[in-house]
Amino acid sequence: MHESFLAYRKFLYLKLGVGLIVLSIGAYALHEPPHGPNGGTWLGYTLGTIGAGLILWLLFYGIRKRQYHSKLGQVSGWLSGHVYLGSALLVVATLHCGFKFGWNVHTLSYVLMIMVIVSGAYGIFTYVRYPTLLTDNKGGMAIDAMLSEIGDLDRQCLQIAAEMGDKAHQMILRSIERTSFGTTSWRDALGGVSKGLEDLGREIKSIAGDAEPPAPLPAAIPQIGGEATVFFVADQLAGFRDSARAALGHRLLDLITSKKALVIRVQRDIVYRKLLKSWLSLHLPLSIALLAALTVHVVTVFFYW
Repeated sequence: MHESFLAYRKFLYLKLGVGLIVLSIGAYALHEPPHGPNGGTWLGYTLGTIGAGLILWLLFYGIRKRQYHSKLGQVSGWLSGHVYLGSALLVVATLHCGFKFGWNVHTLSYVLMIMVIVSGAYGIFTYVRYPTLLTDNKGGMAIDAMLSEIGDLDRQCLQIAAEMGDKAHQMILRSIERTSFGTTSWRDALGGVSKGLEDLGREIKSIAGDAEPPAPLPAAIPQIGGEATVFFVADQLAGFRDSARAALGHRLLDLITSKKALVIRVQRDIVYRKLLKSWLSLHLPLSIALLAALTVHVVTVFFYW
């Protein structure tokens, strides 16, 4: 049975983290220095040393997870410790400074530490949430298979559109060229601007031999998404008198709808993967900044105070 890194060895690091918090709070409550709690007392130095040691150990995780043949414990164990001892660090560091803050490098170190912890907490959220969403979104289908099927659907759309006429073929070709897997809306990906829809509707009715003018284009079409595109084209198809042409049009609608569903799944896959990685672009620089600020903090304490 797979064991989550959060539950590593029956929550070993959770117990260690809670134990460290309890001991720190207990010592802080019993400690009564004449000038009040601060980082310059024996307890302040003790908690500061523990906190600095924890920060260095937590930073080493970034190295350990890339050492694939290391014998320094399992990566899942390091990650579990990273989570729970990193959370305990917030209490240790707060008690170390005795809740005294100011406009100095010492408080800067504390603020950077909080930012690192918060960004790390978001990282935990992404690792717990998004892998499941990725799996559900794929539905047992690899991303390469989705892209391959989208390509097949594009080819089928082009074949059907070619039978419906050159203009319809060009419209579908343009929609394929505009298909986006980024943040572009499906309406834009289909090239579904109002004039394009109107032209396509007119072309469909022209092919069907219907002399009646196409239905007026709703004003809201340019602002809404793929469902409006599909329903609008379906409305044009409703006037077909040639059953063979109507069958082609409905088949084209089915293919467009299938492609839309696949494109949305690919877009979601890309978004989930970006969210899984993007938090590191904040967490890592903040961690490096914390190390620099911590170094200055320690140097100023021992050599200038």
